[in-house]
Amino acid sequence: MMKNDILYRGTIYQDQFRLFATECAQSVQQARDLHDLSPLPSIFLGRLIVAAILMSGELKAPKSELSIRVEGDGPLKGGIALADKAGNIRAYAFEPQLWLEPATENLQVGKNLGKGLLTIMKQSGLKSPYQGTIELISGEIAEDLAQYYLHSEQVPSAVNLGVLIDQHANIRSAGGFIIQQMPFADPAIADMINQNLLNTPNVSDLLDMGMGMPDILNRFVLKDVEWKFTHQHKLRYHCNCSKERFAQALMLLGKDELMEMTAGISPQCHYCSKIYDFTSTEIHDLIIAQEQNK
Repeated sequence: MMKNDILYRGTIYQDQFRLFATECAQSVQQARDLHDLSPLPSIFLGRLIVAAILMSGELKAPKSELSIRVEGDGPLKGGIALADKAGNIRAYAFEPQLWLEPATENLQVGKNLGKGLLTIMKQSGLKSPYQGTIELISGEIAEDLAQYYLHSEQVPSAVNLGVLIDQHANIRSAGGFIIQQMPFADPAIADMINQNLLNTPNVSDLLDMGMGMPDILNRFVLKDVEWKFTHQHKLRYHCNCSKERFAQALMLLGKDELMEMTAGISPQCHYCSKIYDFTSTEIHDLIIAQEQNK
């Protein structure tokens, strides 16, 4: 049985570094099941989910949300993952059932994502959304996210995003960490952490062996370095879609577009695959409501 998903926030060496860490195999497995993902999309979307969770540790406003969107010109194409302050996650891949030959290609995320863009959007609900975009460096996501932090926020960061699947694309482990160096940080401590990272085994393998992120950080990543967690909270894969939300979206369409749907439609949510049926009568009611709101 998988452990509950959790996000940790912490500090390292007298607040000279910020730390975010997560164990989130349940959420990645749920995304894999909801979208019936093939192996390659499972690994890719899993990394994107881990990244979104870690970055959500920075969110402050109660209803704030963060999204990571990756678009590439390769067969994998990309995907999007969202995480909010409350610990809710949702995501989808653009090519969920992609399968490549030979079979070894289905482990090559960066190669099959190709050239493209990584876009981060943060919404606090209090002011205009922030958006930052960079070109993909490798498509392996962790390196790209580290580059995003350096280029867009001028924050040197070590990023580790681990996802391990079995031969049936079930999620064996998922998790990772981000360590960010503050401007006043001691270079000697940064060097020590970098050396520890070089000596750290694959994090997804350690998680699969039953180790938790606190143990992995203590025994490997932050060995002999002072650090502590300051906060932790549970995570869940949760979609906020509803028939009312879909109706509101339909109301934004023009009358001519709605008239083309009067036989009835059944839109499907990208994030949870739930289908909402709108009958002919309901579409006509939306058209009437739209006219009354003018």
